[in-house]
Order: sequence, then C-alpha cells, then structure tokens
Amino acid sequence: MTSLKYILAIVFAAVYVCFGYFLERENFQHIALLFGIGFILFFFFIVITKDKKETDILLWISMGFRIIFIVAIPCLSDDYFRFLWDGKLFINGFNPYLYIPSEIINTDVAKTAGLTQEIYQGLNSPEYYTVYPPINQLIFSIGGFFSKFGMLFGIIAIRIPILIAEFFTIKYIRKLLNSLQLPHHHVLWYALNPLVIVELSGNLHFEGMMLLCIIVGIYWLMQNKWAGAAIWWAMAISIKLIPVLFLPVLLKQLGLAKSVWFYIITALALIFTFLPFLDEQLVHHILSSINLYFQTFEFNASIYYVIRWIGFKQVGYNIIQQVGPILSIITFVLVMMVYFYKNNTWQDVLKKMLFAYTIYLLLATTVHPWYIINLVLLSVFVKNYRYAIVWSALAILSYAAYANETNQENHWLIAIEYTLVIGWLIYELAMRKKLSQN
Repeated sequence: MTSLKYILAIVFAAVYVCFGYFLERENFQHIALLFGIGFILFFFFIVITKDKKETDILLWISMGFRIIFIVAIPCLSDDYFRFLWDGKLFINGFNPYLYIPSEIINTDVAKTAGLTQEIYQGLNSPEYYTVYPPINQLIFSIGGFFSKFGMLFGIIAIRIPILIAEFFTIKYIRKLLNSLQLPHHHVLWYALNPLVIVELSGNLHFEGMMLLCIIVGIYWLMQNKWAGAAIWWAMAISIKLIPVLFLPVLLKQLGLAKSVWFYIITALALIFTFLPFLDEQLVHHILSSINLYFQTFEFNASIYYVIRWIGFKQVGYNIIQQVGPILSIITFVLVMMVYFYKNNTWQDVLKKMLFAYTIYLLLATTVHPWYIINLVLLSVFVKNYRYAIVWSALAILSYAAYANETNQENHWLIAIEYTLVIGWLIYELAMRKKLSQN
C-alpha cells in the first residue's frame, strides 16, 4: 500500500475513534458527517483494491478499526442495558425469560441480582419480557458477571466475543468466496463497511455472530457435512431468530431426505440451547414478546408506512395490529415463492437468501440499521447486486429520529432512503435481465 492509502486509513480510524468516544446519538449532523466520511473512504478502498496482498493488509486494518471500540460505551444503541439486565438475572440464579423489568425493579429479585436503577432507567423496553435467544443470554451472563466491577467491564466482556466472531466471520467469508470461485477482494464489502463496524463492534449487536454461524453452516453443507452444519444453523437461530426464514431454501439443494434430517438435528440442537432456561412459561413469554414486536414496534419502515398512512386516511388510527400479521403472511408467501424457484448452485441458494431477506425487510414494520448487515454479507456472494451496500450507506438516515426528545422520525429522509434503495434494486434487476437476454 502507498503512503496515501495509509494516511487515508488513519483518517478512517479517526472516524471510528469519534464514533466510539466523542459522539452523542442526539447529534444527527455529526452522525451523518462521520458516516459520510466513512463511506467515502470505504468506497475509495473498495474501488482501488484488487490485489490479494493489499486485501490482506486491509483486512487486518479492518480488525484494528473494530478493536478501537474495545473500551467504548455504545453511542447509537441502548440495548446493552437489557443485555446486562438479563445477564445479571441469569448469573444470580433467575431465569431472564420469566421476569418483566418493571415488575421486579423494586423487589428482592432485583436486589439479589444487583439490578440497579441506573440499569433500569437505561432499558428501552422495561414493560416486555426479554426476546433474546439462549446463546445471547449466555454471553450476557458474562457481561453480567463482570459488570459488578463497573458497567464498562460488563460491556467489554460482551464485546470481546463479538470481536472474536468478526475475525472468524471474515475468515469464513474468504473461504466461501474461494469455494464459489468469486473474487477474493469481495470480502472488503463486508470487512470495511462502516455500518458493519459501528453497529457490531461499536454498538454490540449480535448479527455478526449469527452470520458467522450461517456462513460456517453453508460452508460445511458445501463440504457435505450437513449434520454438523445443522448444529451451526441451530446456534445461529439461538442468537437471532431470522435464520429460521432461510431453512426452506435448503430443501431443493439438499433433497428431501437430507433436508428432513437437517431440520431434525437443527431442532434438537436448538432445544438443547434452551435447556438452561426451560420453564412451562418460557414459550408463552417469548411468543408474547415476538407478537408485541410485530404489532407494536415501528421504525424506519417502507411499504408498511405507506399502508399506515392510508389507514390513517381511511379509519383515523394506526392499523399496525391488523396490518402487522397480514404483512407477515404476505412475507411468508413471497419468500416461499422465491425459494421454490429453480436453483442449480450454492450461489443460487445465497441469492435466494438475499432476496428473501430483502422481501422481509421491505414488508417489515421495524428496520433498524443493523438489520441491513445481513444483506451486506449475503450480497458479498451474489454477482451484480450491490443494492445492499447502497442501503447500508443510507440506513443511517433513520438516526435522525433521535435528534428530538420525542424520537419523531423524519419521513422525508426515510422516503429518500427507500426511493434510492428500491430504485437501485430495480436498476440492478433490469440490468441483470438485460445481460441474461444478450
């Protein structure tokens, strides 16, 4: 790498220092500026880097960017308060799935578990049961243990597994690119992406750990190690529930017999991860939280916001409780239509996963910026589709909501985000169709 590239890499690092230690979520102008600089540098390195040696150097630099956040308190997300809350409950002998924070904050349970008003005041959903799956809870318990030395120690304890997962995610992206005979430098679309770095290493979201399990699972499936791959898939589900959406795509690729065994092993392994938390109320509480998610929460949506606007015009109130379940059914039907379209290669499977998850997000009532990371990784393995990268750059417009005390979203910015993203997707679909016809 030339001196100029190293200088720009230092500027890139400075962006993450600002994100980690000098940024407030309420200052949207600074968020937009930092992400803007970050994505300009990101695209610069993506465009000029094709050499394998330079790619290797940039991958190590990208890990350095992630380590910058090691002692930072998340600046764009307050989810870590719930992580520490759940973790403290579990290590003190309480099942985190059984308690609503608002109901126990002034009880002996909270006192015994060391749950303070400081943590409680930081919770963004104190009226709901936790919705985080078991492997998350085990990692939270590490944070809960170390948080007795101070909240920052708990945050660091949760961040270290995420950093380790990121290292192996990048490693397996390269393995998968090699197996699919795709250019090695495509790994940079994920490794250097500012949204990926800030939201995972900086803000402690677990999409990266889930994606590691998925790509290891796919890699093992490609090696015909489908039993072991099923265990990886179960771990992915036990981190985030989204991988359930991808299970049907494997049916055509593996065949009926192997698929049935794959699903059985996945289910058994998933049940195993729940063993430390088993209780007769467990399923009811998890399902109630998921139901609330689809019928109550709304943020940075696209098609749903249009439907909601029409609903206000027609009936005069928010129709999310009626529309949420209907959109879920429509999503399921469309995803199944994508999955049962013909496929011949593992790249076709990954392409189907990309479009299935795109449908899910476009019909969702809530689309936080870190949800786009799943698309970013899948797009690495799919030729000629980069709308996910465009979306990753535009998703930060949703953070304008935190610039005011009421967290009121700026619907003009959301309209710009989705107009550009959907427009780019349509353009790429049209170009792909044109190339197939020539």
